[in-house]
Parts: sequence; C-alpha cells; structure tokens
Amino acid sequence: MANLSPAFGIIGVLYAIFTIVLAGLAVYALVLVSVFLRLRIAELKRAAPPRNPQI
Repeated sequence: MANLSPAFGIIGVLYAIFTIVLAGLAVYALVLVSVFLRLRIAELKRAAPPRNPQI
C-alpha cells in the first residue's frame, strides 16, 4: 500500500477550507433570505388594506 500521507494532508486541508467556505456561504445565504423576507413582510403589511380587529 502506497504512503499517501502528504497528498492526503494537502487534500484534507483543501477539503477543510472548501467545507468552511461552503458553510460560510450557506450562513450568508440564510442571512440574506431572512433580511429579504423581513423587508418583504413589512412591505406587504404596509400595502395591505387595514383590517378591522373587531368581529
């Protein structure tokens, strides 16, 4: 069996960096979606006709 420790080390480091970047992008996308949804909900509430709370 060949000794692949240097190559595996480099691949491991690249994989760790790739995973961290991917996780960062996922968190960034979630933050963007959350901010966009909050703004959109506020805009829809402003545009909605006033409702009568009493029935």
